[in-house]
Amino acid sequence: MTRNHILRNTALALPFAGALLVSFSTAQSAATDSTQLGAQIVAQGTANGAIACARCHGFDGQADGSGAFPKLAGQFPQYLAKQLRAYASGTRQNALMEPIAKGLKDAEIDSVAQYYASLHPSTLPSRPVAAQLVARGEQLAKLGDLNLRVQACESCHGPNGQGEPPAVPYLAGQYSHYINVQIQMFRQGIRKSQQMQDPAHSLREPDIAAVAAYFERASRNGAK
Repeated sequence: MTRNHILRNTALALPFAGALLVSFSTAQSAATDSTQLGAQIVAQGTANGAIACARCHGFDGQADGSGAFPKLAGQFPQYLAKQLRAYASGTRQNALMEPIAKGLKDAEIDSVAQYYASLHPSTLPSRPVAAQLVARGEQLAKLGDLNLRVQACESCHGPNGQGEPPAVPYLAGQYSHYINVQIQMFRQGIRKSQQMQDPAHSLREPDIAAVAAYFERASRNGAK
């Protein structure tokens, strides 16, 4: 190939390379802007009536430690956005969350989800429970129980409860009280999920407590 050919090909390629760089830079800028908007909403709420998310979930996404509110730090943005839209439409019922979600515009929902997803989860000390309870929870999480006709939790929620993006949330490090309450809500039909309906009904009360205790103690990848 002659020097002129090389120069001509390079000249032709440069505009395409420049366009790619501009596109990448624009996408990065848009993602940053979205996360910054999410941080603002989390801290201050919106003029449309959505209160600051940080009041319950914390600015760091760790909530208050009681388990009444879930950790959101590092949760998958698609999952978070889907849940907020479910609250807004009434598909998922919660007296506190429904009016907040309805006060968010579509782009604001995505921004809040992106913000919390960008945070690193932290591992907080768990309340002491019997070792046998955690061991039973680990058995159910990893192997399931043929006698109860319950499949392993990890078959959907991933190894060690790390989650399966975009649709299946992580459970590792989540508060046991929150996990317990959500399983009970699936069991009672308050919260709807075709995947969760059968295991929620098949698990016995001590088994629900065991699964919740195990996942609270499971380490999340990237946790501080």
